[in-house]
Amino acid sequence: MRGRERSVDNRGVTGQNLAIAERVDPAWQATRQAVLVRDEFTCRECGVAFPPRDLDVHHLVPRKQGGPDDPGNLITLCDGCHAVRHPSLQVSLSRRVLERWALRMAKLVDRRNLVPSSADDLRNVLAALGVPRLREGQLEPILAALRRESLIVIRPTGAGKSLCFQVPALASVGTALVISPLKALMSDQVSGLQARKIPATFINSSLSPSEKEARYQLLEKGVFKLLYCAPERFNSDLVRSEEVQRISRLEPSLLIIDEAHCIDRWGKAFRPDYARLGELREKLGNPPVLAFTATAGPSAQDRILASLGAPEAHKFVSDVDRPNISLLRIEEKSDTKRAGTIATMLGSLASGKAMLFVPTVKIGQRLQSLLRTGGLDLPFYHSKMGTQNDRDVVLGRFTGLIDPPLQAVICTNAFGMGIDVPDVRLVIHWQHPASVEDYLQEFGRAGRDGRPALAVLFTNPKPQDDLFLLDFMAKLTVANSDLDRPEDAVLKEMKAESQAMNNLARSGTCFRKGLQSAMLGKPKRRPLSIQILEAVFSKRQRIDSGYFCCDHCKRPRDTRWKRKATSGDLSFLC
Repeated sequence: MRGRERSVDNRGVTGQNLAIAERVDPAWQATRQAVLVRDEFTCRECGVAFPPRDLDVHHLVPRKQGGPDDPGNLITLCDGCHAVRHPSLQVSLSRRVLERWALRMAKLVDRRNLVPSSADDLRNVLAALGVPRLREGQLEPILAALRRESLIVIRPTGAGKSLCFQVPALASVGTALVISPLKALMSDQVSGLQARKIPATFINSSLSPSEKEARYQLLEKGVFKLLYCAPERFNSDLVRSEEVQRISRLEPSLLIIDEAHCIDRWGKAFRPDYARLGELREKLGNPPVLAFTATAGPSAQDRILASLGAPEAHKFVSDVDRPNISLLRIEEKSDTKRAGTIATMLGSLASGKAMLFVPTVKIGQRLQSLLRTGGLDLPFYHSKMGTQNDRDVVLGRFTGLIDPPLQAVICTNAFGMGIDVPDVRLVIHWQHPASVEDYLQEFGRAGRDGRPALAVLFTNPKPQDDLFLLDFMAKLTVANSDLDRPEDAVLKEMKAESQAMNNLARSGTCFRKGLQSAMLGKPKRRPLSIQILEAVFSKRQRIDSGYFCCDHCKRPRDTRWKRKATSGDLSFLC
């Protein structure tokens, strides 16, 4: 840590606070403790005694001017006296006072024991993650996790679900195990944590034997705070039993299920190991389970929690609406005309990125060919595409990690999951996916920076034409899966979900309101203690409204934008 950051750090030096501080800089913490003891935990300026966490250790000769971390150059000050010495830090120091008093007031009125003692570490952990303030709705699940309670969190794509498990993972003793569905998602999240000097890693089949062994050895020494794995690592025949045993002995502090809708969507047939995560939890000693997703309605939430063996877990549901994304449905049967509209849209998109979702490899190749005929050559990302390196290159170009950058990509649904690209301005669906949850997950890739974006959904004039392909894919998936319940029951559920999405895609009412009503449960009133902490630790994010609501809404100010978008002119998005 730099000198200024050290002088601002005012953590206590006992218990869990000391553990977190020492992971940051043990030498400084030892020096700080010595100075506090020498000064008898009393401010040298005003002579008032304070608890250790309310005191700062100040450099008489600033570090930038060569001042050493030596007790002779250090004195103990309270925040008020410290602010006098640091005029440039007065706001920061004042905020720390507000945060401490908010915690004390919240605990004073906390009749339901919602604010654990470990919440005192909140500010330090947020600082380590580079987050000045929480977003609205993040605090409650974080506090529940710090109380070591199981929970499920439903938040819109891009609304900061990862932070809700990263904070309690860092504030807990031990390693948290994160179950993640995709290698690209694991790599993306671990890279972000490593950039913040947070000890995190993943283990999957992309690693060499020597690299994997090195990670296992560090894991067994307790070096990592977060470990990312796919669910198949605990059940697949392709994973050595020795590896399974090494991770199973981990006794994680938390079991975190990222993209938890996969339990309900994929656990039925496509990836049955998601349906066995409840067994994995028992094998790991029943740690608190934290499930996170952007897309799970009330019934899906119950199914997910039952599968995880945590039916009584707390539910934290945020509004799934993304007001900055305008919703546009276009009825068109001809593939050629659809491709022509897509090409026009891409041609008028002067800035930002675009994602074109297709339901199958065959349709993706057909779209790729039609666009190429019109002079637009786009890569098509799917599970059968070339080698792993080929897929990584496309992903790297789209996320901006590899040159030349890629403005648009054709992809199946797996590509977009968890990928954090803030400037996706356009998401197009060749047809509606198999459920409302899937659609929200996929078009939610757009507008993560809070700026206006557009989601386009093509529909067929005959509703059954869109359902026919989805029903065929469902039958094929179920037939090739190892299910623990009757195939007919699974197929019935999948068809009902496809039909519900089909009905919404053709509804004669507001598309946005239909999506919201399909997902939201009954809102709950927040306790006073939570409101106090929200006022200090959280900040409401300002999100611009889209240029129009949806193609159904007839507000006068929307007409011009909808007419432009339907014709393929997206210059207004730039």
